[in-house]
Amino acid sequence: MREPDLAALHPKETLEALQDFRFPPYITLAHIFHAPTDWGFTNRTLKQYALNYVIDGRGEFTLEGAVHEVGKGDVFFYRPYETHGLRSLPGAPFISITVVFHFADQPFQVDELLKGASMLGGYDGHAIEHQFAELVALYRQPGLANRMQCQALLLSILSGLSRRSGSGSGSGSADADAKTESRKNLARLLLVKNHIEHRLAEPLDVPELERLSGLTWNYIIAEFRQAFDITPMQFLIWARITKAKELALQTPLSFSEIAERVGYNDVHAFGKMFKKKTGMSLTAFCSSLYETDHHIERPAPKR
Repeated sequence: MREPDLAALHPKETLEALQDFRFPPYITLAHIFHAPTDWGFTNRTLKQYALNYVIDGRGEFTLEGAVHEVGKGDVFFYRPYETHGLRSLPGAPFISITVVFHFADQPFQVDELLKGASMLGGYDGHAIEHQFAELVALYRQPGLANRMQCQALLLSILSGLSRRSGSGSGSGSADADAKTESRKNLARLLLVKNHIEHRLAEPLDVPELERLSGLTWNYIIAEFRQAFDITPMQFLIWARITKAKELALQTPLSFSEIAERVGYNDVHAFGKMFKKKTGMSLTAFCSSLYETDHHIERPAPKR
């Protein structure tokens, strides 16, 4: 007998199947989806909340008639009963993470938290991207402990999205001065970020990063975390994982060659790092991309 599509049901209809979740939020879907060519759907409504994170490629997201183009790193959100659609655009394969969830009959001010927004900005290189991937990996594992970790990750994602959108921020001249100073340093921090991202096979060169930015290492760490929600070392690890995924999907390189490209001479050490940070092996990650999305109609084959 086929398992019910929990993401398509009313929240109350899902609770019996979600007994590993002892309290809200209840997560009914968390997976990575690799869209086939010319993929898309229109005029769909869900009875639950949904978050989407774009891992790669470009798509066109439609919500209540408004059209938004989305690309790598973008997060978008839709609420129960909002009419929406999504289609892939030509270019790189469209790969995204979908998380569908609800709070049953418990009050939770999602709109207050996200200030009514649907397009939540770009998070390429932020900790939130890793949190989405970790949530997907843990969701595949049964048990109360894994379910609680999934809930914690979802709440952390929502909190991070809220902070980025500006809700819950402080006020006052000191806070304003700090934000002004942070904006002044953003260009320097982007130089640091780009330097790291283009030298994944190398260890962090702290003196070079200090010379490049004109900032001390401790100040770089503090400002980098404030700007990107992640430290430079965490970003290096994240970027290595992201590059490894890309090479595994788009090239014929062996795992040892991929490991070397992202700074690991020992393929076993690379494998342990990848599994520790994502919750799955690189082989399992590649396999997970070919799951079928929920209630998606494929286009008819071209004649």
